[in-house]
Amino acid sequence: MQLRNEAFMWQSWSRGKRFLLWMVSGAIASLLACTSPPTDLPIGLIAPLSGDLAPTSGTPTLQGAELAVNALNEAGGVEIEGRRYTFQLVPADDQDNPNQAVAVANRLINQEQVVALVGMPLSRIAIPVSQVAENARIPMISSKSTNPATTQDKDYVFRVTFTDTFQGEAIAEFAKNQLNLTQAAILYDDASNYNKFLAETFQQAFTQRGGQIVALESYITNETNFEPQLTRIRDSGAELIFLPNYPVEVIEQARQIRNLGIDAILLGGDAWSGFAQYDEPALDGSYYTADWALDLDNPQMPDFLARYQATYDTLPTSAAALSYDTIGLIAAAIRQANDSTPQAIREGLSTMRDYPGVTGLISYQDSGDPQKGAVILRLEQGNAVFDRQVMP
Repeated sequence: MQLRNEAFMWQSWSRGKRFLLWMVSGAIASLLACTSPPTDLPIGLIAPLSGDLAPTSGTPTLQGAELAVNALNEAGGVEIEGRRYTFQLVPADDQDNPNQAVAVANRLINQEQVVALVGMPLSRIAIPVSQVAENARIPMISSKSTNPATTQDKDYVFRVTFTDTFQGEAIAEFAKNQLNLTQAAILYDDASNYNKFLAETFQQAFTQRGGQIVALESYITNETNFEPQLTRIRDSGAELIFLPNYPVEVIEQARQIRNLGIDAILLGGDAWSGFAQYDEPALDGSYYTADWALDLDNPQMPDFLARYQATYDTLPTSAAALSYDTIGLIAAAIRQANDSTPQAIREGLSTMRDYPGVTGLISYQDSGDPQKGAVILRLEQGNAVFDRQVMP
């Protein structure tokens, strides 16, 4: 009898001990869950981080995204169902090469397991990468790609700037009805999606408004001698020359234009936005379309400018501002969907209304293209001076 009682007492004590250990383990697990570090959400960034376009395109794109990620993480990241998530930016250099861009996009998606892709400021890079993102069902936001093909017929691809259709019409309207010019020439890179489509859009819009294209000249990427094309443009009597090209090429083209004695007004697209960093006399008096300007009245601007200048000791360009907004949009989409999966981010973006970005209010409806206006800027001794704003 005594043995049975002792056995019973031993079993009871053993069960009690196991229960106590279970309770203590549960408490420790709960405590660890409350104090565990936040989970990182990797976001891939693709941009030309080396080569000629790095200073005006790649570097500011990276800096804008870095600034946004740091600001979000300093504020605690985002919270989903009681758990905190911070952001990890995973940059990749596309080397301004579409094949390289596709390769790094696949690496970021399949190896780094990113939940979204940002960057791709160049249309010739954004278009092939957009197909990779769409096939993988990974949300992608291009900061500055303006070619309609980037988002066309895609559910997972967005942009934060306007399209070439809009900016081509805006600069053509400005040339014809504000500058009162009727004779236009165009010189463009026939091997680049951005340059070619914007040239075609300007040509159509200018002629529809009663203007005349008196010279239409093309070249191939990496050409440096434009004298044959520019000689024909000089002989055409053009009052303006539209150069929908990238900064390194435009600087050389502008110099050769002036060396040939051509005094036509030069016009460009948003790829010129990096010219605020240059003091090139051949570009004085030129105009271009831009998707952002320091002069815009925006309540988000003071904090952004202060943070950017404190971090990088320079003023931001539109490439940085637009890239900053891509990260903010992803964070807002995660909060809106209360989920951080790629599918949820895509859903949050597709229903985004009036996101207060530093480049203006951003909304998406029925496509990955926001309804955004443009500004016309004038170059004066290396400064981009605000001329006017053009709304859709």
